[in-house]
Amino acid sequence: MFKFNKGRKERKEHHEGKKIRSLEASIVGGSFERYALIYPLDLPLGSFIFVKTRSHDKEILVKVRGYSDRKSNDILEGYKIAPPEKVRVMMTNMVKQYFYNNRMLDIRIVGSDINLNEGHLKIEFIADKKYSLAKVGAHLASLLHVRIDFKQIGARDYARMVGGIGPCGRELCCSTFLKKIPSITLDMAREQFLYSAPERLSGVCGRLLCCLRYELDFYREVKDKLPEPGQMVKTDRGVGKVLEVNALVERFTVIYEDGTQDVIYLGEGRTWQPA
Repeated sequence: MFKFNKGRKERKEHHEGKKIRSLEASIVGGSFERYALIYPLDLPLGSFIFVKTRSHDKEILVKVRGYSDRKSNDILEGYKIAPPEKVRVMMTNMVKQYFYNNRMLDIRIVGSDINLNEGHLKIEFIADKKYSLAKVGAHLASLLHVRIDFKQIGARDYARMVGGIGPCGRELCCSTFLKKIPSITLDMAREQFLYSAPERLSGVCGRLLCCLRYELDFYREVKDKLPEPGQMVKTDRGVGKVLEVNALVERFTVIYEDGTQDVIYLGEGRTWQPA
């Protein structure tokens, strides 16, 4: 509901010796405007309010700029203080519309926060490529009448924010226990004897699985004890070719010249050496 203060035709207070006749404000998404006052009004400068005027049927979000002795044809009939959450949503939607209108379609806003006391809007986004939005922020600041800071975050950071279940069926590592999100490469997967296509080694964020990094030290330690796939080795049963290596359980499979296969566990005490 709008706050009305009827029964008083004009403001009796004076500002620097001048009779205050109107409210000066910046329309969010628009330009400067002046509204004639028919009742006393003493809102702090920089306040965001929804106003109802005689010339507009719908409420308008404005930022209070000051008071004036100048007259205006548009009369302020009522106002209400703008809730910060509603202002945040409105401004964020305006930024989204700007991206859409300017064909910046790969930008996706994933978080926003506003401080009305400081007039500061913070926006986090993800995108397919790297963006520098300083000029965009300056342009939008002139329309929304707040300072705007953009922060581009990575897909892994976004997954940490949202959370979810990984391919392993457990909660995402990045949102549960990983304090820092490391850089990950396909070479790390190969060191763990994983030769699948990248999409099969990717998490819900679309990037390589975080576990490929924090499990790497274990695989490097075990790798020194195991042969490479395809390597010729000599065991107590003869010479054969390594078909498969499973570092997780510390075993490898050998196929001999006669076609028989042998699974060797390191923990069993059996010995092997390169052929």
